Amino acid sequence: MNKTALIAGATTGIGKASALQLARDGFDLVLAGRNETKGKELVDEIEALGGRADFIRTDMTVEDDVIALVAHTVDTFGKIDYYLGNQGVIYPPKLFHDTTTDDVDMVLSTNVKGTFFGMKHVIKQMLTQPQGNITIMASSSGIRPETGFGVYSASKKAVLGLVHDAALEYAANNIRINAIAPGGIKTPLTDATIKSAIDRNFVQPRPTIPLLNGGDLGEPQDISAMVSHLASDASKYMTGSVISIDGGITL
Repeated sequence: MNKTALIAGATTGIGKASALQLARDGFDLVLAGRNETKGKELVDEIEALGGRADFIRTDMTVEDDVIALVAHTVDTFGKIDYYLGNQGVIYPPKLFHDTTTDDVDMVLSTNVKGTFFGMKHVIKQMLTQPQGNITIMASSSGIRPETGFGVYSASKKAVLGLVHDAALEYAANNIRINAIAPGGIKTPLTDATIKSAIDRNFVQPRPTIPLLNGGDLGEPQDISAMVSHLASDASKYMTGSVISIDGGITL
C-alpha cells in the first residue's frame, strides 16, 4: 500500500516541485490550493508519471475548508502519512511604517493561521495512526531580518514557533514535525516580489549568497529534494529541526 501525502500550497513553485518528487517517490497525493486550473494540470502531470493524485480547492485560512480537506484525504486514501504545509503569501516591499493593516491581515492569516489550521487538523488525524510526519515551509526571513518585509519575517518566526512547540508536544505520539527554511528560490512568488521591488525602486540591502558568490537563486528542486528526504524513513530520527536551504545567506 502506497504512502499518502497531503500538500497545501501545491500548485506552483516549491509545492509543485515537491508534489512531482513525491509522486516519483511512490506517494499517493492530495493537492490543496486556490487555483483549480493549475491544480488539475498538476494532477494530469502526476498521472502521466503513473502516480495517483487528487486536487481539492482549499482556502487554508478557513478552518472548515481545512477540516474538509483532511476528511477527503482520509476518505480517499485511508490515512495521511506525510503533510507538507507550503502555503504562504508576501506583500510588495515597503518599510515598516508604510506597512498597512491589509498587509498585516493577509500575511498573518495565511502564513500563521493557515499553517496552524493545517497542522492542527492533520495532527488530529495522525493521532489515530501509528505515526505521522509533517514538514512546514518556513523561510530564511524567519531567521534573519528581512528589510522591507517586517511582518512577513515576523510571520515566519511565528511558523517556527508552531513547529517547535508541536514537535515537542507530539514526539511521544511518534509524530515528527520539521521545517525547511528556503532563501532565494526561483518561484513565481519570488519573481513577482523582485519585480515589485524594481517597479517601486525599493533597494533591499542584503548579504550576497556565499555559496553562489552573489550569483543566481536556487531552484525549487533544491527544496523538493529535502522534502523527499524528510518524507522518507531516512529522516526517522529528526523532529523539531529547521533546515536552511539558502546558499548560506543566513550565515
